[in-house]
Amino acid sequence: MWIHERVFERAWQQPERTAILLHQEQWTYRDLATKAETLARSFLRLFEPGTRVALHMTKSPQTVALMLACLRAGMTYIPIDPRCPVERRDLMLEDCQAKILVLDKFTCPNWCAQPSAISSLALVISPQKIPLAAVTQLSFEELLATDTPGTEGDPYPTIMANTLAYLLYTSGSTGIPKGVQITHGNARAFVDWAYEQFDLSIQDRVAVHAPLHFDLPVFDIYVGLAKGATLYLVDEQTALFPEAMYRFLFTQSITVLYAVPSALTALLKRSSLRHQNLPALRYLLYAGEEFHPVALRTLLSKMLKARVFNLYGPVETNVVTYLEIQPEYLDLPRIPLGHPTSTTNLLLVGEHLQIVEEGEGEIVISGPGVTPGYLNQPEQTEATRCMLLVGGSEQICYRTGDFARRDSDGLLHFLGRRDSLIKTRGFRVEIGDVEAALLKLTGVDEGAVFALPHTIYTHLLYGFVAVRARKNASEAFLLQELRERLPSYMCPQRLFLRQELPKTSTGKLARRELQDELKSLLLENKEEVSKIVHSN
Repeated sequence: MWIHERVFERAWQQPERTAILLHQEQWTYRDLATKAETLARSFLRLFEPGTRVALHMTKSPQTVALMLACLRAGMTYIPIDPRCPVERRDLMLEDCQAKILVLDKFTCPNWCAQPSAISSLALVISPQKIPLAAVTQLSFEELLATDTPGTEGDPYPTIMANTLAYLLYTSGSTGIPKGVQITHGNARAFVDWAYEQFDLSIQDRVAVHAPLHFDLPVFDIYVGLAKGATLYLVDEQTALFPEAMYRFLFTQSITVLYAVPSALTALLKRSSLRHQNLPALRYLLYAGEEFHPVALRTLLSKMLKARVFNLYGPVETNVVTYLEIQPEYLDLPRIPLGHPTSTTNLLLVGEHLQIVEEGEGEIVISGPGVTPGYLNQPEQTEATRCMLLVGGSEQICYRTGDFARRDSDGLLHFLGRRDSLIKTRGFRVEIGDVEAALLKLTGVDEGAVFALPHTIYTHLLYGFVAVRARKNASEAFLLQELRERLPSYMCPQRLFLRQELPKTSTGKLARRELQDELKSLLLENKEEVSKIVHSN
């Protein structure tokens, strides 16, 4: 059964139960299923299966209905960050070649000079290189109204395991975002495992905390709804402010929360959770970055009855290992990654891709959850692939770039990254992506970015730039210009301006020298340095 079919089946079983809540807006399972089915039929009258639908929207019941409609119609949805800078947003739209763009009243001002004309949602046909004002728009209500009773029994397209379900864009080392292709087979592998692993029920109240362009809400939406739970959508303002988030979790008696450690640490340090607790929480899941054992220990003391799980896996594979946190893990320098999920083939390989049975190696994954690759980037796809003998047959495997050690009990312990791909605030960032953006700034000749480990945010970014051709350049001005090109989490904390950057004897950028200089500069700020994790 495909992930959307589980949701529709649940809707037939309990049509009057509440499916989604956002402030005062409340949808039953009947509301959600009816609207999603109607939208799917309307889409199929406009376009063929396989059409790509970009959702430039805030989190809402309508967004969830559109996601389900796309899957039902055999189409591919692409969630785009509502706060994404225009340049990056346009790169994504050009790359995915979406034929339908859906906006809401919050994102429409980014496109349209008269946003007041949009009451709820607007559907724009073929948005590429066409001024929005010149395109006929269909409102959400109008699209629902185009359905007719005679089409209710129309067959939907056959879904195959390799049918593309959705695209999630991540940071790319070339400066161009990478569209990770997730098929129905990929999505089902994760959802089927999570459905069996976690005993959610119709009594659960699931907080959809992470933004929809992230992979964490795949669990919230498709497992939560399949189990008959109620989804409580967390709006952006609530998610940004720890005290508001705590009040939301407490007053709504949330029982299931899936979030990144940075958000959970902020909740612990900057909300009433410091002095209170969350008595209703049953499951606390975290992923996206490492959780410092000291902070995690403190957080667990606030969860009176919650089971806490560390879920690990890149967007390209979704979750591939899991670990229920036990007290003995909190005494270790790093929380272990755990054991592979039932749908994952996980290997450790050495420098020459030889399989390592015991000891350390790079984590390599095969199985139904592995993406077929990056959209329109065959070279990037090929760089992450290798052929290995798995279970007696050769299989295409995904190289995560993460190194781990397997202990005598089979438990995996994370050791670090192979390349410049890092995590900050729960988001994955390619250092090369940020450096490419630096070089686009006015007057910048050279740029170098470094990530330093941080106890709260996993890593913080710092940059050096050479600005010989721009005498009036300032750090504040360059950072402001950079924020217009990149999401906030990809922007360095500081930019240090130089006339030129040091080179090695072979003419290469002297990164080690710059990194040493960076550490010296940060020593001047004792408060900041106290949070930086200095490692060997």
